[in-house]
Amino acid sequence: MIGLEFLQKVGEILQKSLSSEETYSAVFDILDDVIEFDSATLFVANPDTGILEVAESRGSRVVDLVSGVAFTRGGGLSGWVASQREPVILSTVGGGADTRGFRSLVSIPLWAGDKLEGVLNLGHPDSGFYQQAIKADLARLGTQLSLIVEQLRLRCELHEKNQLLETALQELRTTQDTLVEKERLAAVGELVVSLNHEINNPLVIIFSFIDLLIMKCERELPEATETLVKMKAAAGRIQEITKKLEQLETCEAEEYMEGVRMLKLD
Repeated sequence: MIGLEFLQKVGEILQKSLSSEETYSAVFDILDDVIEFDSATLFVANPDTGILEVAESRGSRVVDLVSGVAFTRGGGLSGWVASQREPVILSTVGGGADTRGFRSLVSIPLWAGDKLEGVLNLGHPDSGFYQQAIKADLARLGTQLSLIVEQLRLRCELHEKNQLLETALQELRTTQDTLVEKERLAAVGELVVSLNHEINNPLVIIFSFIDLLIMKCERELPEATETLVKMKAAAGRIQEITKKLEQLETCEAEEYMEGVRMLKLD
């Protein structure tokens, strides 16, 4: 019943890099050619909690029993089968079977080494359809399906780790850019201190002499006063620029003319 052809077809699906949902759906399509069932449900263990969750289902209802009983891995028959190491075959399901839509059921635990990957349940409307004679085939099916679920889980974990790594790398780049910016600002800050010292000291003298000249020209040479006021304004512009350098927070540059960029001070 379960041969290498099944595994080969599943391997081809895994190579297509489909999503987990698309892969499970494709596997069920192949499974439909291997073993007859009216309804099927694949439970996959949550990697964080270990609780079984429905990953794929065929038919009108989820295939499970004893839904009112809670087990370590979750409720229902699947929660109990999760602790088993071999398929459970219920040839005849009685009492309320009409509402469930199946009268014969198999439940296959999917173990990959010592890790439970999930449980596969298959249901058929005919009583006695599944017999103990197919137990070995079901065990082989469980082994192959567990490898599929394991690979998908590892793929998801790898994707999550890659996402975390990408986020960490982006944060590292941002931190590096911030450090470079701080280093640039520190260098500019040292330059500003030097400029202020070398420029403002002469400016103090210039302002003093201009003020004296203005006072003298107002009395003796009033026509020169306008020129002196313009000179004082120009010196004041130089002083404003040095103050802006002191308040500089970024090293952002702007294009001054074609091929020439200058530090943005506004």
